[in-house]
Amino acid sequence: MAGLVECYSFWTFSDLFEENYFPSLPFHGGFGLLNLHGIPKPTYRAFELLHRLGSAQLPVTGRHDTVDAWVVRGATSLMVVLTNHALPRHPIDSERVRVELASFPSPRTVVTLERIDDRYANAKGAWLEMGSPEYLSPLQVERLQEASRLTGEPHPWGFEGGTLHLDVELPPHAVAVLTVQLAVP
Repeated sequence: MAGLVECYSFWTFSDLFEENYFPSLPFHGGFGLLNLHGIPKPTYRAFELLHRLGSAQLPVTGRHDTVDAWVVRGATSLMVVLTNHALPRHPIDSERVRVELASFPSPRTVVTLERIDDRYANAKGAWLEMGSPEYLSPLQVERLQEASRLTGEPHPWGFEGGTLHLDVELPPHAVAVLTVQLAVP
């Protein structure tokens, strides 16, 4: 829907809503952005990333069957949003993506990577590792809250001939955001 809409919304904020029964399983496939314990799901974190985007979308060239890319400039940063997604019953694999930012002003920069996939910003994996308990203790809820958080990690980059190079491995159904801090005059 990029380029076709001015805002995004979601069906329901929480798994607790009137059209369905109240589940006891923390991750039961409900429609909400938060589960019944208020633990953010990956889609919630994707909206969090979208909220932080700047306002100037830059042109992107290149095409891939499952990988999409957007570059958005803010006041002090450039954010590269990458997704690797396919419709149900369509083939998808992990993809190594190279981003090249041409006419980049300076090789002195800081790049961070935030991910949403099976291992990052996804509390369901941590819940499965706990043995999929039906009822959570306060400590388990706290651990799952932490597992759902976005974490920015320093990301390596290369610079050659005025072009900044960034390489990212994207598992199936992943979102990755590379934030490039810009030098502010």
